[in-house]
Amino acid sequence: MDNYEKAAKEIVPAARAMIARQLSEKYNMTECRIAAVLGIAQAAVSKYLNSRQSEVTKALYARISDSNITNYIEKIAAGDTKSLNMCICSICCSINDFGCSFSSFKSGKAQK
Repeated sequence: MDNYEKAAKEIVPAARAMIARQLSEKYNMTECRIAAVLGIAQAAVSKYLNSRQSEVTKALYARISDSNITNYIEKIAAGDTKSLNMCICSICCSINDFGCSFSSFKSGKAQK
């Protein structure tokens, strides 16, 4: 599995699970509202909140402190999709920094 595939199949869903949990716990958002904010299905949010964490998610939690994403969560809760993308990218790059073309999100400068 190449780095992009790993990011798409493992890291991004784990990052979304982290964000969904924070939105649920800190902002008391419903699954439907979280789904709308994250741009995913309510069933995916339900799985993130009610399923046991995957090994990838556990590893992600161990490597990322809440302070790394706390700055983004408030903006994400307000529906700021740019902050959502930057948060996911920041998490992904901190776990698997392979110099992807999206890593510019980390600095807030999206590449075209």
